[in-house]
Amino acid sequence: MKDRRGFTLIEIMIALAIVGIVTIIATTNFSSWQSHYSGVGFQREFLSLCGEARTRSMSSSLQHRLLIDMNAGTVTLQRGDLGTASGTWVIAAPGVVGTRGAGINDVTCTPVVAVPTTFALVFNPDGEVLIQDNTSTSTATPLTQADVHLSAAAVADRATIRVFGWTSKARLANGWL
Repeated sequence: MKDRRGFTLIEIMIALAIVGIVTIIATTNFSSWQSHYSGVGFQREFLSLCGEARTRSMSSSLQHRLLIDMNAGTVTLQRGDLGTASGTWVIAAPGVVGTRGAGINDVTCTPVVAVPTTFALVFNPDGEVLIQDNTSTSTATPLTQADVHLSAAAVADRATIRVFGWTSKARLANGWL
């Protein structure tokens, strides 16, 4: 008679249980990793658009603006038709969309301006930044500083992008300032 060795039902069940536990741990870590990098990616792309708006406005002598929709969590770079008080805007670069909990929580400005859910940061060729609280008109208010609070799935991934009105430079800081 031949020796027939194999796995018992208990050994197979133990192996499946171990594989299941490892799969659950890996899936949980993968989901938190995706949320973290979605938040960090949105922060970097937003900051990059700030720098791009500044550079394009100074090099082309045309206004550029970041159209920000807090409800949709989108930021779009647009080019104006004039150096100041542009009336027509066209999309200059692909928009940035927050995913997996990444988005724009709120904005605080100096001087204090009531910021609606859709507004724009306008970059002038002279290096000044203005805020448009009504994006359908060409009127804008000079800005000293704007703090854009970016949300994320984890509290540790929250950040602030600070845009300085006189130099049009932007800085990224961890947490909400």
